[in-house]
Amino acid sequence: MTKYDNLDASKEIEQVITQDLKRALEKRGFTIVHNSNTQSHSPAGKSDIELYNNGVHINVEITKSYKSSQDREWQSIKDHFEETIKNHSNKNCFLIFVSPETYYRTINSIKDWNFAHIKDKDKKIMPVCFSTFELLINKLIESTKEKYPLKELLNLFNNFVKFIDDESILREFYENLFSTDLQLKNEIEKREEERHQKVVEELISGFKQLEQKLRDEGIATGERAIRNVIYLVFIKLYEEKKEKEESQRNRFTISTFREYQVNMRDKKKSIHKLFNDIKNDAELKSCKLFSNEDVLATRLEDDFVIAQFIESFEPYAFYTTKVDGLGAAYEVLGQLSGKDTKLGQFFTPENVVKFMVKLAELDTEDIVFDPACGTARFLTHSMEDMVNKTMGMRDQKNKIENIKKKQLLGTDFDPTVAKLAKMNMYIHGDGKTNILDEDGLTQIDKDKKIDVILTNPPLGDLDYYSSRYDDDFRKKRMEVIPKKNLTKEKLEKAIENIKINTEKLTKQINVNKIKKIKERLNELKKTQSELEYKINHNESDYIVSSKLMKGGGLFLNACKHYLKDCRNNSEKIEWQGGKVLIVLDEGILNTDNYKEVREFIKKNFYIKAIISLTKDAFVPVSKTMTKTSILYAIKKADLDSLQVEPIFFAHVDKVGLNTKKKVCENHLFDSGKDILSKFFEFKKAIVTSYEGLNFNRKKFESYFKAGEING
Repeated sequence: MTKYDNLDASKEIEQVITQDLKRALEKRGFTIVHNSNTQSHSPAGKSDIELYNNGVHINVEITKSYKSSQDREWQSIKDHFEETIKNHSNKNCFLIFVSPETYYRTINSIKDWNFAHIKDKDKKIMPVCFSTFELLINKLIESTKEKYPLKELLNLFNNFVKFIDDESILREFYENLFSTDLQLKNEIEKREEERHQKVVEELISGFKQLEQKLRDEGIATGERAIRNVIYLVFIKLYEEKKEKEESQRNRFTISTFREYQVNMRDKKKSIHKLFNDIKNDAELKSCKLFSNEDVLATRLEDDFVIAQFIESFEPYAFYTTKVDGLGAAYEVLGQLSGKDTKLGQFFTPENVVKFMVKLAELDTEDIVFDPACGTARFLTHSMEDMVNKTMGMRDQKNKIENIKKKQLLGTDFDPTVAKLAKMNMYIHGDGKTNILDEDGLTQIDKDKKIDVILTNPPLGDLDYYSSRYDDDFRKKRMEVIPKKNLTKEKLEKAIENIKINTEKLTKQINVNKIKKIKERLNELKKTQSELEYKINHNESDYIVSSKLMKGGGLFLNACKHYLKDCRNNSEKIEWQGGKVLIVLDEGILNTDNYKEVREFIKKNFYIKAIISLTKDAFVPVSKTMTKTSILYAIKKADLDSLQVEPIFFAHVDKVGLNTKKKVCENHLFDSGKDILSKFFEFKKAIVTSYEGLNFNRKKFESYFKAGEING
């Protein structure tokens, strides 16, 4: 609620805003004129308020209208502005449109106007909602004229391509004028998170309905239907990205798409031409993002696209700081294609991803890999983190280019998901070339090249006897697979038992049981051959356990091969190797079945932290209570060395989103007493407790009092 919300539209709001503008801008050299009197609003034919000095003229138009009611005001606002431009041709003219909240069609109309005047240094319009306007006015009133000079205020109009919605406009004010206001930063982030979480929920519901309509109208069925949803989402993202980053007009709004249709020979199928234009983008072709199989359904026509997609989703800006349109499509893909959430084929909660990236303390030179990347959110957040750290560095442009094009690697075995990851990496900047639709357990070409692995592999059981894994994979690379040593005598005894069972089964063969008995005989024959091979080749490591294992155990084993032995030799010994931060099913960390995995971890890694997540952490993204922990470990170069440093243990009760997908407390970071801060205090205590190469445990313990870090 702002002070403007309850003011009378006819007699109060223009008068109050006029007085506020005078207090804020007269000291900055402006004259402020309200084109009415103290008892009524401005008459037709004139803008509500005008601000001017010798070189600048700004119209201020004010409304209390909401949503579609703003449509009827657009023409008069535009007429007033055109008249101002005509009458003040010797000045730079601008317009500020103030409303309770800016309707998306108003945003689009303003956007079209601004693009029509893109070559002019002025003639731009900025929409501002009441809350942002009140913030701006209060800041200007409370500050001296030197703090926010005229030039800084007018520069905001140059960023018109970023005027996507009220949240993005507020962020523009913060980043360009009020970047030192940390309280405002937190307020913006909270507001964005709440707003965009609601938007993602609405998108998921909308995408489901769209997918069903594609089926109902016989346009596409099965997985083809959700693929068409994904293609349409990407078209919208692509156009919004080009608009914001390259000032290219968005061709996928109602008005602009109809204009696009005009030049098409087949005015029913111009959506196909638009998608082909995008697929032929040189950048997308170079990374082979799309193949010949990536086509919209033949029966998909423009009228359906306009009515069911453009109109339905035009109120939403996908290309913003928070809204994850592709992520919403991925969640729908998972739900509609029957992905088993027990396999972990779902999102990692956003705040868990951010936390793990922050915990990793990435360097701008790091090569980061996610072997089970999903839609690549670990990689997009890693990209953002590393790019931010290049600020102020020499040769910053080249460093950023290297990060995006060479230092972010990902794999996902599901080709559709891998394509979504490529799309996501493209939308977030780059790195799409290094996303592969391959099994993350078998990337042997990445051996000892990786600095940091950030991943949430499938939490459920994986079949390590799958046809894509050979004996070399199971025997030599996968040390975590349970093995039992058998002597030659025991192997021969096992063969003898098989022969006895084979003879018994052979006698039992009859018409009714023949199929099952033959299958069992084949299994026994295969096992007998394997045992005989082992005897003849003096092998005694026979895998006897289940052919299934939790994905985390297998991926941890693979990570050992991928990580560098030494990532940074300037660190203390236990911090020098490649890092892995991985989400694990807690069964790996505390059940008898995974004793071998825990021994593997202790043998090959220094364990830096184990952070237990609440059982509710994954409910908002998977609808299932999965008890997980984050393991942070650093690879050993010397496998005989014992860990001397203590391990950081913590439990997270709240991760910023509750089971009903509402924003709540975040104990991971940014809460004052958060776990991230505590970990870094813990690490600092460890590092300062070294005396030469020796870790002084008593000195370390002096930093603690009753379990808390002291100083």
